[in-house]
Amino acid sequence: MKKFTLIFVFGAVCLTSHLKAQTLDLPEKHRLGLGPIAGYDFKLKGPSYGAGLMYEYKPFRSVGFTAGLSYEQTRKELTGSDFSSDDEGLLKHHLYSASLGARYYVGSFYLGGALGYAYEYGESQMDNGTIIKGGSINSLYSSLGVGYQAPLRNGDLLEMELGSFGTKNSMKLGGTVKYKFLK
Repeated sequence: MKKFTLIFVFGAVCLTSHLKAQTLDLPEKHRLGLGPIAGYDFKLKGPSYGAGLMYEYKPFRSVGFTAGLSYEQTRKELTGSDFSSDDEGLLKHHLYSASLGARYYVGSFYLGGALGYAYEYGESQMDNGTIIKGGSINSLYSSLGVGYQAPLRNGDLLEMELGSFGTKNSMKLGGTVKYKFLK
C-alpha cells in the first residue's frame, strides 16, 4: 500500500508540474489613467477642453468599474448681441466633476457610463477689462461613451473614447485619450 501511495504522489507531481494556473489569463485588475478631454458644448456653443484622471477596477474580463475626476473649460466669444449692447468679450465656463461608473467590454472595445457630482461656475471677461463673475451651481454629472483600449509593449494601455459628457447646463460631445498605467 505504501508503494502504491508513493507512485501515486510521484505521478501526480509529474503531471501537475506542466499545468499553468488559470489566473494568468485574467485581465489586470487595477489601472490608473490620465489624459486630455476635448469636445463641443452644444448649450454654450463653444469648444471645451480639459483633463481627466481615472481609476479602473476590472474584476472580470468583460466588466470594469471606474472612478474619475475631471476639469473642463468651455470658452465662447461674446458679441454685442449676447448682451444687447456694444460690449464684446470672452465667456469662460468651468466644470469640476467626480464620478463613478461601469464598463462592459467586448474584446478591446467597451461601452461605459458614469454618474457623479459637478461644480460649475462662469465668468465673462469683457474687452474693456471688466470681469463679470457668473454664478456657481452644483449639478449631476453624467457621461456615456464607447471606446477602444490598445495594449502597449510595456503592459500599459492607450485608451480612446468618444461620447457625451457634462451636466444639463453644459452637455458636450467629444472624446478623450488616456494613457492607462498598470498598477
